[in-house]
Amino acid sequence: MQAHVWVDQKAVDRLAELDLSVAVIERVVRRAEAEVATCTPLDPPIMRGLTRWGRTTRFLREELIPLGWTYDNPRNLPRTIHPSRSFAIVATAGDELTGVVELLPATKYPKGYATQLAVEANEQLTLDFGDFDLQGADGTSLAPAGILTWILLFHVREDGYQVELSLPDAMEGGRITNWAERIILPLFPFAPEPLQERRDDDGPDDIVVAVSRR
Repeated sequence: MQAHVWVDQKAVDRLAELDLSVAVIERVVRRAEAEVATCTPLDPPIMRGLTRWGRTTRFLREELIPLGWTYDNPRNLPRTIHPSRSFAIVATAGDELTGVVELLPATKYPKGYATQLAVEANEQLTLDFGDFDLQGADGTSLAPAGILTWILLFHVREDGYQVELSLPDAMEGGRITNWAERIILPLFPFAPEPLQERRDDDGPDDIVVAVSRR
């Protein structure tokens, strides 16, 4: 399986093609973390992860809806949809390989039937069109029969937040394990004085590399 991986300036440029930026995504991640910092030991143990996922989704929508994006929740899959309706973004926690160029990450937790349907649609659409350009030169959608679903994959490391925006095309054991395209964002380091102890509870420029799960 070959994944098209974008890093450094090429990643920034690829995000721009999707009407996104590193600054927007970093704001989303940091705002979500500020909400997570309000959790205390009196909350249920799962609350931190749920808060990070839920607020990442909400803040992504707050950033993008004023720019013409929309949203829906088919089968409780929270999609944020580009104005062209050619693709959508879904946020979820990733495993420790999130952001590692040479290896394939996976979603941290098994996903449901709605995610399975979205990934199957991705596989069919990318086979149909043979590349990952989401709009033609005239601005028309290259995926008129469906919407590609990108995953905003986030992972909390000891030194900061690792994030990538990636296009899944296969699942194994309920987790997304394979990707057609990956846009690797820079590590977002922790603020100098974090509000409280953090823990991982979630949740070349242009290269094509052959990668596999370790």
